[in-house]
Amino acid sequence: MRGKDEEIISLDKAMGHIMEIEPLKTVSVPLDEAAGMVLAGPVAAHSSCPSVDSSLKDGFAVISEDIQSASPSSPVSLRVTGSVTAGASAEGLYLEPGTAIRIMTGSPVPKGATAVVAAEFTRDVQDGSGRSVQVVADAFSGRNILRKGEDIEEGELLLEAGRRLEPPAIGLLAAAGVSHVQVYRLPEVVIAAVGSELVMPGEPVRPGQIAASNMITLRAELQKAGIHPTTVLFKDNLESLKQSFQQLLDEYDVILTCGGVLDGDKDFTVRAMEELGVEMIFRRVRIGPGKGVCMGMRGKKLIINLPGGPPSNHVAAVVLGVPGVKRLMGNRNPFPARVSATFHVQMKGVSQWTQFAYVKLEIKDGVFHVKHPGGRSRLMDMALSDGLAELPVGQERIDNGDRGVVWLI
Repeated sequence: MRGKDEEIISLDKAMGHIMEIEPLKTVSVPLDEAAGMVLAGPVAAHSSCPSVDSSLKDGFAVISEDIQSASPSSPVSLRVTGSVTAGASAEGLYLEPGTAIRIMTGSPVPKGATAVVAAEFTRDVQDGSGRSVQVVADAFSGRNILRKGEDIEEGELLLEAGRRLEPPAIGLLAAAGVSHVQVYRLPEVVIAAVGSELVMPGEPVRPGQIAASNMITLRAELQKAGIHPTTVLFKDNLESLKQSFQQLLDEYDVILTCGGVLDGDKDFTVRAMEELGVEMIFRRVRIGPGKGVCMGMRGKKLIINLPGGPPSNHVAAVVLGVPGVKRLMGNRNPFPARVSATFHVQMKGVSQWTQFAYVKLEIKDGVFHVKHPGGRSRLMDMALSDGLAELPVGQERIDNGDRGVVWLI
């Protein structure tokens, strides 16, 4: 991974450097705290689900042959000999021909039963010989019975290493009796906005000042990925930046900076990092907007410097910055999903660059369609978009009706 690159590299090469980032160490965490984390190893079921044959319906456990001719016009009467509820034991209960046992959803199926008839197909009857039930529909063998281990078998491999734990996966593991999982540790991340003209969002903005909105946008992107970063604001001063960055390097796994990375008189961010021993992996990427994105390492610490203009900052963050953080989290494919779409706008590219543009996506008849976001400014376009159209190196335009690639954001 190390080794100084040429001054400006391709998007593919930059993505390759992102993929070479090694995940953090693994930790064991309680299952109910693992949402959004990535499995470091495969997980097998600790127990079967269900643990016994169980009912899928409230109704009556029956012998299928007893009710094979049942109908509303010709009900079959069965003697009720007991009942069983969810969590209770069915020990001691046994179904003989001509009998039924009241049963609730999730309850163990008593011995002798071959089906469960749902309550809506029964009518209770009280007679002199004790409680009976009239069944008005048949139920084939196995009807409304979930067999032991039908959802999950004890010892079964459930999830492979590298799987991000989304809520349904968490539920699967919980049903299998899993209490803890081995996952990659979540990185501690700080976002540092750099610029003497910046003020914290929410503070008064005086003439010549700008709210540090990039920092807030980036924090929101990381929150979507399951990271809750710290945010700080620094002025343009080389010595103070060095002191501040040194403290951040000591405390955090990742530093994401916003601004101060190109060639202005006060663009001190990368210079300060280099003087602190950060090895720059790349300094520019052939993308527009966002070419000023830089990546460096100091030991295991990841530093990604993002340009200051809002579209440049956000594109670089979505395409490279956030994926870098996701690699530390153990994600095997950290980049946004890409889809093929039909364009209903014309766009121009640059032959030597990968060009991105904010677009609005619609789905019609299973096909993605690309339209202009419709905003009156660059910030409005960003807010109204849900995709980044990509014109790769060598493609200088795309016309109405052409097919192209869109990154889902």
